Amino acid sequence: MDLLNLPQAWELADLPFHRLISLGRRIERKDGQPNLRIALLGDAATQHYGQALAATLKLRGWWPEIYEAEFDTIRQEILNPASELYRFDPEVVILFTATQALYHRFARSAEKAAFADSVSSEMVELWKRVRSRSNAILIQHNFVVPLNRPFGNRTASERDTLTSTVTRINQRLLDAASEQGVKIVDTEFQAGYHGKRHWLDERLWCQAKQALSPSFIPSLVKNVSDTILVERGAGIKCVIVDLDNTMWGGILAEDGADRLEIGQTELGLAFQRFQIALLELKSRGVLLAVCSKNDQANVTDVLKNHPDMILRWDDFAAVVANFGDKASNILAIREKLNLGLDSFVFLDDTAFERSLIRTAFPAMQVPELSTDPADFISDLARWNLFEGRSATAEDLARLAYYQADDQRQTIREKFHGLDDFIAELRMEAHILPFDSYALPRVLQLVQRSNQFNLTTIRHSEADLRQLAADRDAAAFCIRLADRLGDNGIIATVILRKSGSDAIVDTWIMSCRVLGRRVEDLTVQVMAEKARQLGCRRLVGRYIPTTKNGIVENLYPQQGFAAAGEEGTTRVYSLDLGQYQLQSIPIIIHEPEPQS
Repeated sequence: MDLLNLPQAWELADLPFHRLISLGRRIERKDGQPNLRIALLGDAATQHYGQALAATLKLRGWWPEIYEAEFDTIRQEILNPASELYRFDPEVVILFTATQALYHRFARSAEKAAFADSVSSEMVELWKRVRSRSNAILIQHNFVVPLNRPFGNRTASERDTLTSTVTRINQRLLDAASEQGVKIVDTEFQAGYHGKRHWLDERLWCQAKQALSPSFIPSLVKNVSDTILVERGAGIKCVIVDLDNTMWGGILAEDGADRLEIGQTELGLAFQRFQIALLELKSRGVLLAVCSKNDQANVTDVLKNHPDMILRWDDFAAVVANFGDKASNILAIREKLNLGLDSFVFLDDTAFERSLIRTAFPAMQVPELSTDPADFISDLARWNLFEGRSATAEDLARLAYYQADDQRQTIREKFHGLDDFIAELRMEAHILPFDSYALPRVLQLVQRSNQFNLTTIRHSEADLRQLAADRDAAAFCIRLADRLGDNGIIATVILRKSGSDAIVDTWIMSCRVLGRRVEDLTVQVMAEKARQLGCRRLVGRYIPTTKNGIVENLYPQQGFAAAGEEGTTRVYSLDLGQYQLQSIPIIIHEPEPQS
């Protein structure tokens, strides 16, 4: 099927169920398409769910294999170590639990006040059992607060009602999920967004144990696929936004700054509230950029000085305003931010511009904004474009990193030699273990980095903790700083000892710091760590993907010799006896040795 004819990810939530299934069946597997083994367990019917999830993942570039357990066998599958669940060895386990199934249990319970604690404790114990036998991503659906109202408006405040009980269960599961590394899919939000009167179809439950109408399944599984793919390295990192009639009402070049509608009118208030929504995204680490057909000086003036603007000049990582074509301007933004096209969302009110960018960059999400700006916030909620992990310190500081990079580039232009430029920056590298401070960022790099990633091995948090404690491994990360600011943790390396070889299991680096000799420094640290493991060689592998071509020749450039091929994988080695330390104008700080 032609890529240009495929719906984009944001469209999948709105597809009719049968249309989604039909499109999924037309997808043929391509060479190199990543496989994904998913186990689906539920106390409601899961056939439609499984079909829709498979179709959604195919349309998003993955090839799913789904093990669908028998109806209402969650406990049996998880508690039995010889069950088909564990024989299937899933990479993802989904627990689809329905409020309707709780209804009968709750009605028969003699201890209704303790029911929430009992159910949530039972679920957490099941999570722990899965965790003890599998490193799979574990996804739990929360429960839809039901429509039952035996006390009318007081129902939610009465502890012995199913309504208040489900609310408490959901909160307990949410609290426990972060400790257990479980991902919660907010089914309660989905049902509320679409309307519980239609979502909770009693006829379908009584006829076929279906927890929701099939018409809402595409929206639900699209959210599930978002959760899965974020754990596999996907995710939106930047919103590129138009200005005229997208961020404010009116056309700056025609109306002038003083006649723009921002906050003072009904229409202006809608745009201002949309700016607040974008500011919320910025506060959790999503970058904002402007791509507008306007005069740069006029745009700068509005962003810096207009009294009703919520978003200001300093809130943007890039502002490109001219009368050139937006495809070229987006490429300039991409080059500056050094992100893949699939890391961007483009928001523009003009159908022509949306079509242009969607055609030029099929990997970029280009949703159809509503014609009324009052609906923009609702649009973002419906599409769930910004699924993400908890923000790390690096996420929250990302904009500051890019702003400091602008200053570094200005300094770079004054020097002919790279080492002179680095010396001027007074760079310092801190070699850090995978401790509680570093682990969230290390996990983010391992799970999400695609470009400067030699092997693209996606270790889980449990894997990383185990490697950090393994005496036959060396796991470290690098935090980089200079006189302009802190770059945060920008590199992660994992070495495994195999005989006299130190195998480079993982080498990941932020593309922001390319060209500052951090690659040279990293090899130097790897060589020292390998010697500490008692090894005589460093052995690195380059496993090609569609996104890591920038590191194709990294090992030869670092003095490694070709050592063979394993299928499409290239193997390189470095003789530590012959390796000589380079002079690198970066101060290295190693942790104090443990006594």
